[in-house]
Amino acid sequence: MSKYLWAGLVALFCAASVSAEEVKVTDAWARATAPGQDSASVQMVITSNKAGALVAADSGFARTVELHTMVMDGNMMKMRAIEELQLPARTAVSLGADGNHIMLIGLKKPLKAGDNVALALTIKFADGSKTTVKTQALVRPLETTSHQGHEHHH
Repeated sequence: MSKYLWAGLVALFCAASVSAEEVKVTDAWARATAPGQDSASVQMVITSNKAGALVAADSGFARTVELHTMVMDGNMMKMRAIEELQLPARTAVSLGADGNHIMLIGLKKPLKAGDNVALALTIKFADGSKTTVKTQALVRPLETTSHQGHEHHH
């Protein structure tokens, strides 16, 4: 990537984050991939000042990016693609803790700890307007365990 394009993207990101305070993304991360693994999930917290929905995500790191949720099918936890994820106004929505997440499918290269995965999130507001929020997900080491993992102890 040329340094001019990069500078332009950085300027665009900075300008967008100043004027588009409507949506804030925090704690975005993905786990490093194992050899041969061609998909990865991304977790984050999204807070929108206006009611809306996450309707799409894109990343140059993967062929396809999908919104997924986890559902119980009998005794099996299964992943299912969803069209949108509701973002109630002024409510932090945690992707990961509740089973919802973003899937990077068809990774173009393995995710290594310390990398940053660029993501563009498309948010559609209740009034029909849309915005794109750029964010970076930090890649954590493969052996990292999350306190918000899918382990449930009752």
